[in-house]
Amino acid sequence: MALSSHFPQYVEAVTGPIGRALAITRVTPNVLTTLGLLLTGVAAYLVATGELVLGAWLLVLGGAMDTFDGAVARATGKSTPFGGFYDSVSDRISDGVILVGVAYLVRDQPRMFLLALVALVTAQVTSYVRAKAEAIDLDCSVGVMERAERAILLVIGLLFHRWLFEPVLWLLAIGATVTIIQRIHHVWCQIDRDVPEELLALALQDRTWSRAFKAGARRFYGERNFDGALVRGGEVPPASRGSSSADAERSTGRSPDGRQRQARDGAEPVGPGRFTHRRGRGT
Repeated sequence: MALSSHFPQYVEAVTGPIGRALAITRVTPNVLTTLGLLLTGVAAYLVATGELVLGAWLLVLGGAMDTFDGAVARATGKSTPFGGFYDSVSDRISDGVILVGVAYLVRDQPRMFLLALVALVTAQVTSYVRAKAEAIDLDCSVGVMERAERAILLVIGLLFHRWLFEPVLWLLAIGATVTIIQRIHHVWCQIDRDVPEELLALALQDRTWSRAFKAGARRFYGERNFDGALVRGGEVPPASRGSSSADAERSTGRSPDGRQRQARDGAEPVGPGRFTHRRGRGT
């Protein structure tokens, strides 16, 4: 899924023209961000008081404001570090507020209340994992359920609450939990580590079964870590065959002597920090 990560060209095709049209009105991105936050707050209140359908439509409107602030920022060239920071913080507040409204609504139903709390906590942790990874200059834009997917599911659950409210809460809780695991593993794969020698010995055997075994190990340890270990073991990984040593270094993330070019866990970023992220990114 991950709409903004997997289909950025389609998202831009929809939001770009609207952002350019809004830019003509001279509305600023921060105004749209604030408006989206206020609308989400009102939607959360309506949900908490049982007005689920009206709350869903206000949530859609608030989400649209939050989406188009990035498009306006790009159209006007007003993308700033503070704008990205404010946009990210407002996203976290919006996520929390609407799920608090849901939790309050179902406070007398233990199972659904627990699901709402799990969805609330995992939504916040999902975003935190990405922010922490990018703070040490690692990529973390993976996962089955980013913010856009959570918002779409929640709107569907509110609009069709008679049939889908509880199933949507289950999807939110489970999907966000799976996304956290995916992101932690994705970061783990980018941190320099040694692949066990016994595993390498099995992977280097030229047998039919070892191909699937090798593919699984590459996914588990990360392509850069695993292919770098194969290079030290004497095998040229597929990504590096027929290329120069410089190309091999780029594909494995290591220099020929095995040193890692990426930041280690807890280290300072190798390159420019990622706090000046673009507006409108999914988290």
